[in-house]
Amino acid sequence: MLDGDIVHSRLRRLYQKPYKWLCEGTATSDECARVLLEKLKQDIKAKGDLPVFLSQAMADSVAQISRHLEEAREGEFARLSIEFEVLAQKADGRPDLKELTLRASKGLLNDLRNGREVDITHISESIFGRYIHEVYESEFKERIPLTSEHHAGVTQGTLERRIEAMQSSVDSGIQKFAQNAIRNQSVAKLSLPRRPSRKAIDLNEDLLAV
Repeated sequence: MLDGDIVHSRLRRLYQKPYKWLCEGTATSDECARVLLEKLKQDIKAKGDLPVFLSQAMADSVAQISRHLEEAREGEFARLSIEFEVLAQKADGRPDLKELTLRASKGLLNDLRNGREVDITHISESIFGRYIHEVYESEFKERIPLTSEHHAGVTQGTLERRIEAMQSSVDSGIQKFAQNAIRNQSVAKLSLPRRPSRKAIDLNEDLLAV
């Protein structure tokens, strides 16, 4: 199959290769994660910088209550939620990107409200990372089951296990993308995590020793 050929009609052409690799099962979990992250990086870059700017603006709003979270009342969270909606509404750009960023920011707000662990020292990174997760879920993961028959005859259950096996690597890559984007104020220079270094072979080592 040529790179980009369609093997899943509900996935965009961009994501056909990682889906194919997951179905065929010949690549490792790390290799599958890396090819997915390459495509996700292309997608995030193509979608542009609007979510970066929105994430930062929303993070500035969250900072107002982050210093006194324990005393924050329900009304303050409700006010922030409305403020997020206003920021998204006023922003100039694609409605779908505004909606994804809004969903990401409200998810973070909900975690704060319910006392879940949130990195409040890097709020903009947290929001933008959640935005990337929203893209990953909506463009790839949630679309996987939307076919009557998977490539190479693999079952949905097997695919779910393979996706779960690479999830930690995907999460690490998304975190790196978020750090890049917020630091550079742009998605133009996203970079993948370094490949795990392979241990050099010691020619003097007795490999048969127990």
